[in-house]
Amino acid sequence: MNRTVRRAEKKKEIKQEKDREKAKAAVRKRREERRAMARKRRETRVAARTSGGDAKQAGEGEAKAPKNGEKAANGGDAPARRGSNPGRFAGALLFATVFFISLQAVAPSDASLVGQAVSASFYLLFGYFAVLWMNRRGTQSDPVPLAVIAATLMGVVTFVSQWFQPALEPLPVMLALIVPLSLAGATLGRLVWNRAP
Repeated sequence: MNRTVRRAEKKKEIKQEKDREKAKAAVRKRREERRAMARKRRETRVAARTSGGDAKQAGEGEAKAPKNGEKAANGGDAPARRGSNPGRFAGALLFATVFFISLQAVAPSDASLVGQAVSASFYLLFGYFAVLWMNRRGTQSDPVPLAVIAATLMGVVTFVSQWFQPALEPLPVMLALIVPLSLAGATLGRLVWNRAP
């Protein structure tokens, strides 16, 4: 009786060992397949970067990024893919900057020279993030003048709001710095966009 039980247990252990070996082999096979696919994708990306935009690579979706004002190679208005990702969070940061600029129109702020310069620095950030955001969305017109015009309009709204509220005093230094700082930020944003790989 004991011998029969031992034989059954031994057969069961051998079967379990075989099943474990099969499972390990299947896992190894899947891992090797994933590695081979990743290696192939990596080689394809490297070949696409080094080829410089052959017609074959363009057909596979690796289009060369157009410069400002140009359309994508396929004739559509969608922005082409880039190697890097400049302005990934530019939209969120742009709207956060607009929020802080709008607070200046309703909240009392420091009227000292340094306080006005700090308030005006939000327009530098606005110009920078606006250009990155518009380039990322594939705007066909030059985004620098658009960013400066938008900043100027926000400055006018801020001035009018400060003028008509007795609790707020107009900040002339901040208002004078809006156009140059937004232009500087927009130019910097265009430089970052054009220099990004």
